Amino acid sequence: MKKYVALCILLLVMFFNSANAEASIESVDLHLGNHEIAITFLDLSVGEAILLQRAEGGAVLINTGSSASEQELIDRLQMFNVKDISKVFLTNADEVYTGNFNTLLRYFNVNELLISGQLQKSLVSPIPSQVVQTKVQDKQKLELMEDVNAEIINISKAGAVTYMLSLGSQHLLMMGETDVELEESIASSGRTVEVLKVANFGAGNGTSAEFLSAIDPQMAVIFRHKNIDVSESVLERLSETWTDVYYPYRIGSVTLRFQNDRYDVITLPTKETR
Repeated sequence: MKKYVALCILLLVMFFNSANAEASIESVDLHLGNHEIAITFLDLSVGEAILLQRAEGGAVLINTGSSASEQELIDRLQMFNVKDISKVFLTNADEVYTGNFNTLLRYFNVNELLISGQLQKSLVSPIPSQVVQTKVQDKQKLELMEDVNAEIINISKAGAVTYMLSLGSQHLLMMGETDVELEESIASSGRTVEVLKVANFGAGNGTSAEFLSAIDPQMAVIFRHKNIDVSESVLERLSETWTDVYYPYRIGSVTLRFQNDRYDVITLPTKETR
């Protein structure tokens, strides 16, 4: 049974540039109360990046998007008033996940890098000595920030991380790859989730009907890869299970504001619809 989720359209200090018909939001205040958490799927043109914030301050960034979206990433972090980043969690070696890590270090203080051993070996650029490196392992449980825990479900041979974010009784499943056995294992666990981050940018060889029926997500998020088209069969399966699908690169950044046992969905339309 799907739970009710409040949907909000957040319209804050917006200035329109008639030359390119894009909305430029200078600053966003999510008005987080004590112990409230915001998880934002950033609207990068290419690649994946997810921002975690608390009212008490501090930010965690999961992946950094593609270098093709470098300025967009910096603009979005500044728009959400990010000053320092306590942790960066890289979950895949592909450039669409890691492309802006070095750029990030030029703009923000980053204290810690969470990374699997497989991915660590594949990074081309050296990691600065001032950044603490924490190796992520299969089946490990991590505290990303107060009240936000990550359970590592699987790390592939290539280093792709599938993990579950937990905020109290609410769960977000972040699929790292399309793998039939992995989906079957998660489905057989009996766990349900509120949110699914679809694996491999919506490619058609994953996100099976059986998997979706078992985890029963309320909403799904699909990021964009310049060389991968979202599969119509995946979208059909999501539709058949009454799962609302959000595309940040089309509709703007998507923020989930968690409080107690509910969350609101907030969209920020920062670009033309693509």
